[in-house]
Amino acid sequence: MDSSTIWNSVGYQLANASKRQQNYLIAALDKLGLQGGQELVLAQLAETNGCSQSYLAEALSVKPPSITKAVRKLEDANLIERRQDPNDARVQQVFLTQEGEDMIDPIEACWNRAEDAMLDGFTTEERLLLRRMLIQIQENIDMPYENIN
Repeated sequence: MDSSTIWNSVGYQLANASKRQQNYLIAALDKLGLQGGQELVLAQLAETNGCSQSYLAEALSVKPPSITKAVRKLEDANLIERRQDPNDARVQQVFLTQEGEDMIDPIEACWNRAEDAMLDGFTTEERLLLRRMLIQIQENIDMPYENIN
């Protein structure tokens, strides 16, 4: 691929749009006292409270050390707490604290504002089509790294 065509590629446009959305969210989340990515841990716990750190890492498609660091920071901020799994002493379960639960609505509001800004001017049908296409892109590229040529 000629290097000048990279800037016109769908992949570059997708990555650039993603980075801009991430920057928008980071600015909004900073007002809540959160760092980018921490909101995803809290949102996941709102869905699966009491899960293990390894489950969080898998659900959020990040490496376990990244989750360990995020959990530690969120625990220091009193937004989550870790408890030993009653069935397996080697596993710690992660739970939202009341303060963490209180963050879910403001987090969702930040994401909704970012989505509204990002999709301004799109019809409902275009939003649904874009969402479907992005899911297909994720499925297409979701392969073990050892299969990449």
